Amino acid sequence: MEHQNLSDLLRQEAAKQRQAPSKRSRHQPTKAELEQELTTLKAALAAAEAEKTTQSTQIEQLQKEVETWRDRAQALENELQELQTRHQALGAEFEEAKEVIRQLTAPQPYRFEDVGFKPLVNEIPTPNPNASHLGDAEIGWFD
Repeated sequence: MEHQNLSDLLRQEAAKQRQAPSKRSRHQPTKAELEQELTTLKAALAAAEAEKTTQSTQIEQLQKEVETWRDRAQALENELQELQTRHQALGAEFEEAKEVIRQLTAPQPYRFEDVGFKPLVNEIPTPNPNASHLGDAEIGWFD
């Protein structure tokens, strides 16, 4: 059986009533026929009200579900914004760390004075070409 709206059922009954006057002039409906028609209309009305109640319940459930999904979407959007902010902060921190590493690993001249030591000699000794050469006799070598 196909579900019909209350308005469709009322239109059908109104159409029947318009056709009925021509029949009424010839035939008056009996009390049993009227009661049968009343019972049919009451059943149709009850079915329509039950369908309305069912649909109202479904609408309420769907509205709650939509609200739940909206809340979840908003929470995810907030979380995404927080993660993007955190990502930017970590990116900046990473760039800063790279710069510090570059500065620390850059070759720099090493000086003993920088760490608190004083060299004993400031110059590296070089041989003097004018110095006299000692022979074997001066050194003490004898054959």
